[in-house]
Amino acid sequence: MVRFAHDDAGYRDWLVKHPGGYVINTYMNPSPSYLKLHHVSCTSISRLQRGAKTFTDGEYSKVCGGRAELEAYARQLGGAAEPCPLCL
Repeated sequence: MVRFAHDDAGYRDWLVKHPGGYVINTYMNPSPSYLKLHHVSCTSISRLQRGAKTFTDGEYSKVCGGRAELEAYARQLGGAAEPCPLCL
């Protein structure tokens, strides 16, 4: 599991190298109130959204890894990894 904050190049490289992986989109300071779980192929975390200039700067960071370890990470934060309705 790896967290990307202020590292778009590292994040994009991880996506390419882990096509079966998962990503939690969360705030820059991870919070149990927002832990959205996505598959690497989801366009909402693999393509910049309208108005966005980066993936891992500003308001959001990404936590990447296997699904089970990301779900465990979310529980450790006191929350739950909410599945993305587009990809999961």
